[in-house]
Amino acid sequence: MKKLILFCSILIVNSAALFAQSSLLVTDVTNSVTITNGMVIYRTVGALGSDVVDINIKNTSSGTKTYKMRMYYDTRNIAAPGDSANPYFCFAGQCYTPNVFTAPKTETLTPNQDVYTAGRPISVHIEEAGVAGVSSIRYRLYETTNAAVDVMEFTVKYNDPAASVKSYSSLLSFVSDVYPNPSNNKAFITVNANSEVNNATVTITNALGSTVSVKNIELSVGKSIIPLEIESLSPGIYFATLVSGNDKTVKKFTINK
Repeated sequence: MKKLILFCSILIVNSAALFAQSSLLVTDVTNSVTITNGMVIYRTVGALGSDVVDINIKNTSSGTKTYKMRMYYDTRNIAAPGDSANPYFCFAGQCYTPNVFTAPKTETLTPNQDVYTAGRPISVHIEEAGVAGVSSIRYRLYETTNAAVDVMEFTVKYNDPAASVKSYSSLLSFVSDVYPNPSNNKAFITVNANSEVNNATVTITNALGSTVSVKNIELSVGKSIIPLEIESLSPGIYFATLVSGNDKTVKKFTINK
């Protein structure tokens, strides 16, 4: 009889977990799609390149909820000793280093509130190794008081040869890091373009994800040096995002004054 009661209890618990539903509506802002539980997002990033996917979360429940984010290295590209892909994420208004797997901060949302409205966007990043390879990085979003049930996960796979996604020919063959780094009053990015580009933009955001500068640029075929507008910026960590057609490259740099 005790065994039967135990079996029924386990069955009830498992059934509750099976039919549990996250209170979050999660959106891949970069690709304008809703992220469902267990979804895989495929991305391509070149050697020494960077990639970012912007994420929005919305509390769809009728009560205030507090969330955290967790990162898992399911597969990490290790090109050589000391030369690895470095995934990391930004959550609750702060970007963390690759060795931080659980956000120290929490994100509290009232009913129907989302992080973009609150001014605290979320993003997942990777800085590729010297040789491009496959990485599979899983992210978990969960409610802190009910983490076993109110939870959802998604995975970002980089350079997956089996990915069934549409690929685009790159307009840019090379994008340098920001230099000098750390920067003082002047900073630059060098770009090699495969064709003329008339509608590229360079956006600079701070460590909180706030945009501090947007610049429209035109690129000629071959090498171009792009100056960054940093003279009025305070010391700290920044991200320069170059968008050209379907290419999006993010470069992290520091300003010291």
